[in-house]
Amino acid sequence: MYMNTKTLLLFALAGLSLSGCSAAGAKLSASEPSARADIGSEPITLQIFQAGGSISDTEFKRLIADPVRKKYPNVTLELVRESANAKRDQLITSGTFPDLIFTSSLSIGGFLDLELMKDLQEPIRKANVDLNKFEPRSINGIKAYGSGGQVYALPFSINFGALYYNKDLFDRVGEPYPQDGITWEETLGIAKKLAVKDNTIKALGTSGVTRDYISLLLPVVDAKTERAVLATDDWRWMLQFQESLSKIPDNRSAKGGRDGFVKDKTMAMYTSYGARIGELEEAEQSGQGVNWDLTTFPVRQETKVQGMETESHVLAVSATAKHPETAFEVIRFLTTSDEVQTQVAGMARISSLKDDKYKKEFGANVAALKGKNVQAIFKNKYGTSPLPTKYDSIAEKAVSAALQKVNKGEADINSALRAAEEAANKEIDSLKAGDQTRK
Repeated sequence: MYMNTKTLLLFALAGLSLSGCSAAGAKLSASEPSARADIGSEPITLQIFQAGGSISDTEFKRLIADPVRKKYPNVTLELVRESANAKRDQLITSGTFPDLIFTSSLSIGGFLDLELMKDLQEPIRKANVDLNKFEPRSINGIKAYGSGGQVYALPFSINFGALYYNKDLFDRVGEPYPQDGITWEETLGIAKKLAVKDNTIKALGTSGVTRDYISLLLPVVDAKTERAVLATDDWRWMLQFQESLSKIPDNRSAKGGRDGFVKDKTMAMYTSYGARIGELEEAEQSGQGVNWDLTTFPVRQETKVQGMETESHVLAVSATAKHPETAFEVIRFLTTSDEVQTQVAGMARISSLKDDKYKKEFGANVAALKGKNVQAIFKNKYGTSPLPTKYDSIAEKAVSAALQKVNKGEADINSALRAAEEAANKEIDSLKAGDQTRK
C-alpha cells in the first residue's frame, strides 16, 4: 500500500473537500501568483521527466517552457520523455534523474514505489498556495496517495474522455452519428452495424481492457484487504464487452488507436482522451485533417457506479532534484497562474483551477474544434476512482491473460476470472513474503 488504508478511505470515499495546506493567514490567489521563492539570477536548467501524462512538443513549449522563461528569464526547461534510452531506473542509477516530473495522477503510485516524489506540504504551506482554488476531484485524487496529508504533486490540467467518430465513414454507409449520452452497449451495437455495411473499416477502438476498466471505475485490488477482486459481476460485464468487441466482423488488419483514427482515417469510432485533440489539430494544420466530431464518453446502461475516472496531468518535484526550491516555484507558477491556465484552456485542456471562466476559454486556440460538439466534454459525469494499491499491476496482468484465454476459446469468462483472481492473489502473497524476508 502507498498509505494507511483507513485514512485513504476517509479521503476518497467520503469525498471530503480539501481545506488546503495554507497557513491561517492570507492565501495566494490562484489568479495572480507572485514570485515566492528567491531563485536568483544565475542561469538554471531544469529537466522535466514526462511519463504517463501526454503532452505534445508544441504544448510543452507554449504552455510550460515559454511561460516559465517569460516569468523567470534565467530558468530554462528541457523535456525528457521516458523511453528505452531514458528509463527512470537508468536515470536514478546514473544520478541524472530530472528535477521535475510531468505525469498522470493515475501514475503517481509508480513513482512513489521508487520514492521519486517529494512531499510538497511544506513548500505549499510556505508559499500560501490555496488548494481550494483547484477542482476538488483533481486535488482529492492526488491527496489520496498520502496517509498523513502528503501532497506529492499539483494538478496542471484535467484529462477528459470522449467518443470520437469519423463523419465520413458514417456518411459512407448511411449510419446516423452517435449522440451525447450514448452507452457502451449502444456503441457496440453501432459498431456491429458499421462492420456489416463496410468491412474495410475498423468499426470501434478503445484503449484496451487495462484502461477501459479504469474508465468504468472498477477495482482490481481491494485497498483494504489487498486482495484481487476480479470474479465479480462488473468484471464479467467487462470481459463480455471485450469479447464482443473482438468478434465484430470488421477489418482486423486496420490499425487501431490514434494511427487508425487520426493518420489512416480507417477507424469509425474511438473512445479516447484529451490528447487526441492536439493530434487532430496537428493533422488539420498539416492539411491532413479528419472530418470528425465527438460525443460524451460512453457509460454502462445499467450499473450502480455512474461516471468515469478523474485523471489529472500533474507536476511534481523529484526526490533527487538538484534545485528543489526552484522546481517547486515553477510548479506553483504553472498551476496557479491565470495567464498560464487561460492558455491551457485555450489549447483544449481542462484547467485544474475551478473557476468557470476557464471552461469558456476551452479550445479557443484550436482550429480543429471549430463547429465541433465541444460541450459534450463538460457533460461527462465523473465518479470516485477505486483506491490505488501497489499491487494493481499484478491484477491487471492477470485479467489481461484471462481475456486472451476467453478470446482464444480456451476458457469461459467465469472460469477465466476465477483463475485470474487466484493467480493475482498468489503473486501478491509471494511479493508480500519477499518484502517480509528483506526486512
